[in-house]
Amino acid sequence: MLIIAVVVGAILGAAWGDAFGTVAGALLGWLLVRSHQQERQLAALREALKQLQIPTWRSSAQAPASSAEGGAAAGAAVASAAALPATGAGAGAGAGASPRARTSSPAGAALSAPDGADVSIARQSLQPSAASLDSPAQAAADTLWDSQPPSAWQDTRQESPPNAAPPAPPAPAAGWLRGWLLGGNTIVKAGVAILFLGLAFLAKYASEQVQVPVEVRLAGIAAVAVVLLGLGWRLRHSRPGYAQVLQGGAVAVLYLTLFVAFRFYGVLAVGPVFALMVLVAALAAALAVLQNAKALAVIGALGGFATPLLVSSGDGNHVALFGYYLVLNLGIAAVAWHKTWRALNLVGFAFTFVVGAVWGVLSYREAHYLSAQAFLIANFLLFNAILLMPARRLAQADSEQPSTGPHRTDAWVNGSLLFGLPTITFALQHGLVQHTPYGTAISALVMAALYVLMAGAMRSRPNLAVTFDASLAIAIVFLSLVIPFALDARSTAGAWALEGAGLVWLGFRQSRGLPRVFGYTLLLLAGVAMVWAMDRHGVPTTLFNAWFFSALMAAVGSFAAAYFVQRAVLSLQGEPTGRERAEALAEPLLIGWGTLWAVVAVGVQIDTFVRDPFTLAAWLVGVSAIALVCTVLSVRLDWPKVAFPALAHAPLLVLGVLASALDLARPTDGGGWWAWPLALATHLAVLRWAAPRWPAVAQRAVHALGVLVLAALGALQGRAVTNTWGDTSSAWPWLGWLAVPALLLMLLPRPATARRWPVSAAPSAYQGAASAALAAGLLLWALLANLISNGSAQPLPYLPLLNPLDLGVGVALLAVALWLRSDAARSALGERPQLTSAVLGVAGFVWLNAMLIRAFHHFGGVPFEVNAWVNSLAVQTGITLLWAATALVLMWLAARRAMRLPWMVGAALLAAVVLKLLLVDLSGTGTVMRIVSFIGVGVLMLVIGYVAPLPASGSSKEQGHAAG
Repeated sequence: MLIIAVVVGAILGAAWGDAFGTVAGALLGWLLVRSHQQERQLAALREALKQLQIPTWRSSAQAPASSAEGGAAAGAAVASAAALPATGAGAGAGAGASPRARTSSPAGAALSAPDGADVSIARQSLQPSAASLDSPAQAAADTLWDSQPPSAWQDTRQESPPNAAPPAPPAPAAGWLRGWLLGGNTIVKAGVAILFLGLAFLAKYASEQVQVPVEVRLAGIAAVAVVLLGLGWRLRHSRPGYAQVLQGGAVAVLYLTLFVAFRFYGVLAVGPVFALMVLVAALAAALAVLQNAKALAVIGALGGFATPLLVSSGDGNHVALFGYYLVLNLGIAAVAWHKTWRALNLVGFAFTFVVGAVWGVLSYREAHYLSAQAFLIANFLLFNAILLMPARRLAQADSEQPSTGPHRTDAWVNGSLLFGLPTITFALQHGLVQHTPYGTAISALVMAALYVLMAGAMRSRPNLAVTFDASLAIAIVFLSLVIPFALDARSTAGAWALEGAGLVWLGFRQSRGLPRVFGYTLLLLAGVAMVWAMDRHGVPTTLFNAWFFSALMAAVGSFAAAYFVQRAVLSLQGEPTGRERAEALAEPLLIGWGTLWAVVAVGVQIDTFVRDPFTLAAWLVGVSAIALVCTVLSVRLDWPKVAFPALAHAPLLVLGVLASALDLARPTDGGGWWAWPLALATHLAVLRWAAPRWPAVAQRAVHALGVLVLAALGALQGRAVTNTWGDTSSAWPWLGWLAVPALLLMLLPRPATARRWPVSAAPSAYQGAASAALAAGLLLWALLANLISNGSAQPLPYLPLLNPLDLGVGVALLAVALWLRSDAARSALGERPQLTSAVLGVAGFVWLNAMLIRAFHHFGGVPFEVNAWVNSLAVQTGITLLWAATALVLMWLAARRAMRLPWMVGAALLAAVVLKLLLVDLSGTGTVMRIVSFIGVGVLMLVIGYVAPLPASGSSKEQGHAAG
């Protein structure tokens, strides 16, 4: 707000006329904002006084009846007065009254006697008792109203009763102007502002109309400022707020006069104006300390720091400039020894380092190194001392009046200095030493050591706990910056990861959250550095490279930090807090982060140094190694959650099987003959030691996936072996898929198999889910083999049912049937035998049709193609008779066993036969095959009607026979 007001005032002043108007407008804007800030302080003080007076008025209720009546009347008067809005007249009356009169009014300065009545009369009418007036709290209020230091009213509010009303919130921005005009010392504010403008108008008019030497005009303005200054000093005790406003305006006028005299009129030379401005700055600082007036100190500091800039001759003597600034900063330090004025400290900090940065960018040369370095170090140490000076008074107050509990207030801490000072100092230091080998890294190391020493000195002092944490954090930051400035980005990532793990360990050991936060941040930044290194330096060129080792260190650091979090969570006693529960989430996140970087490290190495067809084998070994490491850590450290990354090993093996099926002729190619055994052995190790630490659902899933991976590898390898024995339509390539899955499906449901590990660890996974998947795969294989293969098996002749393909289909269906009859299958299918019969029946029916078609192909010369089957009358007749015969057998068996559902299925098949006769076979009634179809189906239907009537609902076997 202050900067905006100064800029707006300068713009309006520039529009008014010349440079003099610009300066006048800027100073007027500054004065308006400062007045508003003082008004806010006064408003807060009024609220504090109201809180002080609440207990006094309430205690009067215990007085005799007459006093109670008077107190009630007074309370009503106070309430009505407090309800009235503050007016300019009321404020003025409050300002003009004596301090005793103002503080005795419960409504504050806004309450005034009507019709010019004496304030003391109103006070006596509102006053419940003399004791309440003479109470220590009231006396303290009188003193507070006159002195108005910022810390005084804050302390007073803290001593208010617990049930006192909270302070009123600050006025909204829309009412700022109204609050400034109508609140506080409105008359004084308006008077100073009007006087300032009047002097500016007078100077402008005199310069245009009156032929008075400019020296006389400027001397007259300076004389008015001196008069205002003397008047303010004289009224410092009776009217401190009024006096400080006068003195602040006088100091501003003196600065303005000296500046105009030098810059625009040339009345004063560089030396005299510089000395006079320094004198004015020193005078303002002295007045501020003597009167406890922070505004005067800030005005003096602003003028003192702006003086060399205003009177600069352009010779660029940086030693004189920064030597002068160092002297001013020593003065600020002297003030900070006695007062805690943040604004004053920030003025010195901002001017010193901003001007230093601008000079460094525009004018620094290597020849200036020693002097610039000396000034930078001196100001850095000085402002660190200024930052800690308020703690000295806090410790002194504690020694004089010890507190009952631990004292860890941070009200005195200046965050801008605490964190801004090392930041801008390191930036300037980098500019000084950037051309020196390892100069920035050494500077970061020195600053880290300095802040470590500071943290060590603060550790045993409770009142410095906040700055101890901050100093330790800053030391960690600079220690982390040493690495990137000393090493490249590839090495930086690994070092940051290890440092982050160390900070997490240190944070838990010292029970401090800040080091842990920095540790987590460094572990995250290590990943960012890895990405940056890859983008900047490209892929590695040697097998053992910095990027690979840094990625491994990032993984190791993440796992170590996760282990520290796990140990801290286990050591908790009682119900954990929300913060502890939130930090416990860091364990799985860090495990995932470390696993990610381990996988990335393996991937980059494989992508860079491994060529096809060995990529798959390398990936199998890499992911197996990561899973094995996680398993070993879980067992050796009794750490359950680190076993979870191994959960992904089995799904990755499934992806490996798919990749092998697409890219390789056989799984043993491309190093698979040694990579797959290692991967399967790792899978067994994971099942043995890591799986028991997972949820039951995850255990069953991984056990089942292992069987499927083994079956798929066996099927792929079998296909590769038999693929060269015949063409793709023969039986040999199809038989290679069958052997291993069918053998596994026959073995798994056996009770003897269930007693052996790993099946015994999760029987339902092997005999249920995995076996169901194998059964579905064998059924799909049987369907595709019947549709695609013609059954030839050269050099063997084709014999129905006795050829290799039909034998293979029979083995597949037998394996499925054995599993469907097992206890595990019945449990999985929910005791639904109809489903078992339906599956086997459909598979057998398809098989019969395929055998018929293959017989026509081999013995009738019908091509093994769909179009040939559709257009062949012999094939269509055979299919019709086969369907009718199948329906006959099914319905006859159903009738004998009094089973309605199978009979209905047979009837539906018979209906399909009739429909086929009408739609397909009827078109060829003149042919022998069509005649055979109709006659054969008709005879079969007659037989069905005689031997297989519909079983009665709920009928027994005997009832079925009787019906027949």
